[in-house]
Amino acid sequence: MLNSGQYRRLLDKDIPPDDHLLAHTIGENAMELWRRLRDFLRAHYDFEPELDFYGLKYGWCYKYRRKKKTLCVLFPETGAFTVLVTLGKREIEEIEHTMSSFNDETQRIFRDAYQYHDGKWVYRRVLSEDDLRDVLSLIRIKRKPKV
Repeated sequence: MLNSGQYRRLLDKDIPPDDHLLAHTIGENAMELWRRLRDFLRAHYDFEPELDFYGLKYGWCYKYRRKKKTLCVLFPETGAFTVLVTLGKREIEEIEHTMSSFNDETQRIFRDAYQYHDGKWVYRRVLSEDDLRDVLSLIRIKRKPKV
């Protein structure tokens, strides 16, 4: 695991995380939020989680993909996890119109995210209920739930 501030990711390519390592790494408080996010994704989307090594900088993650489309990527860390949501032009416009519904940190992260020619990559660390609510909103904007 590499230290990025106080958060460490699972960076050993030779050790894919099992449920025990995930629970130990994420910790009890964040694990409940992790479970709720994964339950939401399972209930509302047809995307299967794929355990993947994202590279030496990001480590192990769960990509929610179907065909060649990615809904989001979850990176377990010590005491937390980070969710990557890639947003296209339509999604960016929708978020800009509803910006006040997001907490201050999510607004800052969205504003500071690099603007690529086709969108933004928003990395949101989840530490609280409020953070999870914002991540769920980003995912819903990215793709409407099936239910």
